Formats: sequence, C-alpha cells, structure tokens
Amino acid sequence: MADDLAGTAVLFDLDGTLIDTAEDLAASMNHALARANIDPISGVEVRHLVGYGARRMLMRGYQLSARREGTTEELDKALEWFLEHYQDNIAVHSRPFDGVVEMIERQRALGIRFAICTNKREAMAVLLLETLGVSSLFDAIIGADSASAAKPDPAPVKMCMEKLRAQHGVFVGDSDTDIRAARSVKMACFIARFGYGPLTLANEATALFDSYGEAAPLIEAALNTH
Repeated sequence: MADDLAGTAVLFDLDGTLIDTAEDLAASMNHALARANIDPISGVEVRHLVGYGARRMLMRGYQLSARREGTTEELDKALEWFLEHYQDNIAVHSRPFDGVVEMIERQRALGIRFAICTNKREAMAVLLLETLGVSSLFDAIIGADSASAAKPDPAPVKMCMEKLRAQHGVFVGDSDTDIRAARSVKMACFIARFGYGPLTLANEATALFDSYGEAAPLIEAALNTH
C-alpha cells in the first residue's frame, strides 16, 4: 500500500459518525419542547431523528409527542429555544467515537485531507469541534447552510472536495442520507453500524464497519485504488 495519499480526501458526517452527540441533542430538543409545554422525547427516539437537521427534529418532536403538526410560528420559536440551549450545552456529554481521532491523525500523516460534511449548521459544527479540541484535524467544515442544499443533495459533497482540492475521496457516514449523498457523486461510502441511521440502504454502501480500527484499512484501500 502506498505511503503517500496526497490529493485524496475523507469526508466525514458529524453526528453519529465522528461524534456521539445524541444525549446533548436530546437535552436541547426536550428543552425546546418543554418550553412549548410538550412532553419530552426519549433519547432512543432522538437518535433516529438527528440526520436531517434541528428543524426536522423538532417537527418530528411535535408529531411524536404532541400528536400534531407544529405550526410555522411554533417551529420557529422552538428552533430558537433549541439553538440557544444547544449553543450553551453543546458538548456536555458529546465525545468522539472510540478510535476515530487516532485514525484521522495517522491518515493525515499519509497526506489524506479531511472535511466535515454535515446537515448541522456550520457555526454549530465548528463550535462543537472547537469545544472538543478536534477542529484542527479538518481542512474544511461544511454545514447544511454552507452550500445551496443539504445532504443528500450532492452540493455539500462537491463543496468539500473543492475546498480540499482533492482529486479523489471517500465518504464516512452513518445513514441513508450519507449513502445517497455519496452515491450522487459516485463516491465510495463507508457506514458506521453504531451510528444513528436510519439505515435501510446498507446494501448500497461500499462497506459497513463496527469500529474505526476496522474502518481504517477499508478507507485506505479505497483511496489507493485511484
């Protein structure tokens, strides 16, 4: 295997792939729902609502707990409450998944460049990574509001590759959204089984993995094929 992988890139989803954020997201979501006099959603349910952005999470919160659709005005206010709480409590429990930081550090030494491609707002993604002390591992951070559309649209994936000036890349994610985004640009996609999902398109991923020790050689092999 080549020792120099300059010109290649790994694009990472954030929530449920790089960072285990579910507990903090659930706390902020339930804070917003409580202010709207709506019963909380269980942490297990919140895990499966993460990948589409905060507003969609809150929409589902209304549907699941209040048993109705939230109005535009209600969702606007709930989103405001959510973002205020989350900004102040963004990394109370959130931590990188085991082995991922070590894998990225080793692969950066091979010349691979890294980007975050998330449906989180860019400012929140940057704040989370800076708070956890891992922002320096990434050469670009692209959020849902950075490009013309969010994943699974190809726009944020293409923006990541342009910012990294990379000729070839792979995507690491945890959900159908990530698989669709990678597939839209014909990019290899490696999926964390331990992530938040939903994951109904697993057979369309390049491979699934259960740990970053398992993922590392899969990623490097894919990058070495070009």
